[in-house]
Amino acid sequence: MIEIIYLILSIFVVYSILIAFSNLFWRKFSSKISQNSNLSILIPARNEEKNIKNCIDSILATNENYEEILVYDDHSTDSTNKEIKKIAKTNKKVKIAKTHRLEKGWTGKSYACYQLAKQSSSEWIIFIDADTIIKEELSQLIDYSKENNLKMLSAWPKIEMQSMAEKIFMPLLNFIVFTTCPMLISKKRNSDNLGLAHGACILFEKEAYFKLGGHDLVKNDLFEDTRLARIFRQRGEKNYCINGSNIISVKMYDSFKSIWAGFKKNYYPSFSKDSSFFLFQTIFITSYFLAPIIYSVSYFLDYKQNLSIILLCLNFVPIILIKFKFKYNFFSIFTHPFGILVMIILGISSFTSMKFGKGLDWKERKYEKS
Repeated sequence: MIEIIYLILSIFVVYSILIAFSNLFWRKFSSKISQNSNLSILIPARNEEKNIKNCIDSILATNENYEEILVYDDHSTDSTNKEIKKIAKTNKKVKIAKTHRLEKGWTGKSYACYQLAKQSSSEWIIFIDADTIIKEELSQLIDYSKENNLKMLSAWPKIEMQSMAEKIFMPLLNFIVFTTCPMLISKKRNSDNLGLAHGACILFEKEAYFKLGGHDLVKNDLFEDTRLARIFRQRGEKNYCINGSNIISVKMYDSFKSIWAGFKKNYYPSFSKDSSFFLFQTIFITSYFLAPIIYSVSYFLDYKQNLSIILLCLNFVPIILIKFKFKYNFFSIFTHPFGILVMIILGISSFTSMKFGKGLDWKERKYEKS
């Protein structure tokens, strides 16, 4: 009986190992000089006074001839608007988008993105989060899109980590994504469940964006980036997420409090069905939390020692592969089990808040299940 339990527990881990191993070959984007200038850079910003200047400065530092950098202040309650105006005064490329009152049924970011797209003037538009730093020219993404017949292209950023909380919990984002989504297969097959995007950097051909519906398709979705990629695929439009860690970096959160709020905002909403959420939670809990405990207890009870130690080591293989891929600190391997436990609790909290509570809070706004 114990052998059957071991087999069941290890199936998902082996599956994760195969995907994580394949993603070792998901190489960084190969940079080249582009002649494309017909690009509008669109930045939705809410309460980003600490980040917006660094973001825009990094774009300007590439010395690329963009059509415009259009910034939408999403009714910030801090000094974001003042910062944007200050920057716009000194650089004519930086423009301030006209702000509209948030319409009912929309999330703040989706509405801001949609308004930015409508006010943009270029054939290609790229949405950039205000907490990102641009390292290289963005117009080269247009060349890649044209070469691969893509109307939507996302660049997965390098995730910057400084605080202890970031170093413990932020690696879990890449762990969850890249042990479940095989990127090389995603490029070959346009299956919707292989769609992936990171909101920090998403490029669209504007005509295709509006033809399919743009952010109106995900107007009340808190997990709008990847959901949009999957809807585009469902409608027959190819898209892909490149490894853009050499092009763009992002510091998503700066404390445990902000990590908790951000992950909680995305965790449950990232699942389209409750059944998918519960299945993932069950697999996650059993494979990466209960299984190591069972293996360890069995080993110390002198029961199936060889098998227990093999399976326990097997559990750490995908963790090590992801650490190697993204060059995480060795210390992250040992904090991983604690991070998994917190993620399980966070997932439950996200679910109960959305289903039975008062909804989820994000940037001083309340979002309830639609």
